[in-house]
Order: sequence, then structure tokens, then C-alpha cells
Amino acid sequence: MQYKTIKNEITVKQNIKKSIFIGTIAPVETVEEAKAFIARVKEKYRDANHNAFAYRVDVKKEESIFSDDGEPSKTAGAPIYNAIRSAKITNVAIVVTRYFGGIKLGIGGLIQAYGETARYAIEQAEITIKTVRKKVCLELPYNEIQLVLHFIEKFKGIVLKRDFKESVTITVEIDEDLLEEFSQSILSRSGTVKIKEI
Repeated sequence: MQYKTIKNEITVKQNIKKSIFIGTIAPVETVEEAKAFIARVKEKYRDANHNAFAYRVDVKKEESIFSDDGEPSKTAGAPIYNAIRSAKITNVAIVVTRYFGGIKLGIGGLIQAYGETARYAIEQAEITIKTVRKKVCLELPYNEIQLVLHFIEKFKGIVLKRDFKESVTITVEIDEDLLEEFSQSILSRSGTVKIKEI
């Protein structure tokens, strides 16, 4: 399974009717990481009028949340979240910081300013494609090593660890979508290899 996200954290800045909007976007893997990132940005800009945010994590059972941080309801967090969804990216968090410049933007103006700043941050971030992988442990006799390594290579597995004792234990990461086919391919050729998800 593959998904789109961003490579690294970046910050953008815009001046909209004398208010300064700062968009900070970062890749995150979990809700805890998203919350830690948001807390860090809020601390950095603790003198700002608002630090609205949104995040979207977990490819399979999407978890998302957004906050207006004192702006009128659905004028800040929701447009930031909509920018994330429109870009079809996940495992990201965005904080849009506002330093009020004295001119009220109105409901429509706020929605546009927060959404635009979030979109600008996404555009400036480098988009990358990631694969959801599963870890598996293979236990096998020495005479099955070549067979197993052949299938690991064929299914583009990533070997994380090898242990050579009475038998061989190989820990590998496999694309989640290919895991069943990978396991069946090995088991159909060998009756001695044991495969266990970890």
C-alpha cells in the first residue's frame, strides 16, 4: 500500500491585509508526533494571536483533527484540513500562525487566508510516495537460505536483521499488499520455513 506525504518540515510566510500568516508543515507518523509538533510550533510563536492547526495521520484508519485556536468556528482549522485533503496527502500536520495586523478579514477572508497559507506550505514541501510495510520474521534451516533470499529480492523486501544459530532467522519488511503472496510463494516451495508477523 502506498500513500503520498511530504519529505521534510518547512515554513512559509505571507502578509495578508497587514496580518502575517506563517504556515509550518511537517511529516508525522502518529497522533503523538502530530501533537508534539503542534506544541513545538505553538511554543515558538507563543506571542502570536492564533496558532490554528490540522493534522491527518494513519493511512488505514485515518485520524484527523483541526482547531481554530480562537478564530471564529470553521474559519481556520477546517480550511487547513481541507488543503491537506485536497492535496491527497496524509501523515502530515500543519500549523498556521497569525499575527493580527489590525484589519479584520471577515469570515470569508479568514477561510481564504488560512486555506491559502496551508496550500502554499504544501506546494513548497517536497511530496514523496511511501509504502506501508509489515515486519515479518522467517525461521529456516540453512539449506533454505537461497530460496528465501530469492523471494525477498523478488518481492523487494528489506532485510533488517539476520541471526545464524542452530537455524537461520531473518527479519524483513515487505510491502503490506504483497505480504500474503510473498508468504504463499515461500510456503508452496518449502515445508520447513516458518513465517511470523511481528
